[in-house]
Amino acid sequence: MQEVVPETQTNSPALDGLTVLIADAQHLVRGGLKMCVEAVDHDVAVLEADTLVSAVETFRSCPEIDLVLLDLAMTGLHGSSALESFMQHCPHARVVVVSSTHDMKSVQGALAKGVRGFLPKNAGRSAFVNAIRFVLGGGIYIPAEALLPEGTPIPAAQPNSTSQALEPALTPEQIARGRAAALRGARLTARQIDVLAQLLDGKANKQICRELNLAMGTVKCHVGAILGALEVNSRAEAIAAANKRGWREWLIEPRSQGRHHA
Repeated sequence: MQEVVPETQTNSPALDGLTVLIADAQHLVRGGLKMCVEAVDHDVAVLEADTLVSAVETFRSCPEIDLVLLDLAMTGLHGSSALESFMQHCPHARVVVVSSTHDMKSVQGALAKGVRGFLPKNAGRSAFVNAIRFVLGGGIYIPAEALLPEGTPIPAAQPNSTSQALEPALTPEQIARGRAAALRGARLTARQIDVLAQLLDGKANKQICRELNLAMGTVKCHVGAILGALEVNSRAEAIAAANKRGWREWLIEPRSQGRHHA
């Protein structure tokens, strides 16, 4: 196997704006990820690598790289995993793992090695875009799927083109479990989560009162608690913060589900 050359000074030109390195052996996957990154920033500079050696060399030659999307299944060096090899040679990289395996053990193992996010390959385009934005904003993204009970089936997304995946079609039961898991530790009560879902659905306070059978004063208290938990100052900022965390798909319940009452 090709060895990684020692780090050296390079004269590569500085790149303006956001720069992302996509490291995946599959051309189609790199193409899909590139579309997601370009949805975050149309002026982004995207670099690609189809081997781990190439990924390490590219990162070393371009210190302007803001984010690395790394396929966990790439072959590592000296028998180690791709993530261990890359982090060893590029310890200052901001890495988001992209993987077909997204159980909690795999996620925790990657986080322990210093990654800033973990994205299942079967996630929909909007999930990728929200996760990338969240990580670039300083957050650490954990997929809700990893928090689902072991053995819960997650339908794989089927590509409708060579570069874009469909949103996974989850059942109401899977959505309910994912909703609870995704928001665990959000410092919100179940009723406040219901109110946040209404906010994300564009409802005004009067509409929320009718939908949830709550008094206006109660709704205002819940909204205030939501703003405090998300550390924001307005409803618009709360919606943006929830979207960045990838909560929308878990909070907006199917119309067929029953409504909650106080």
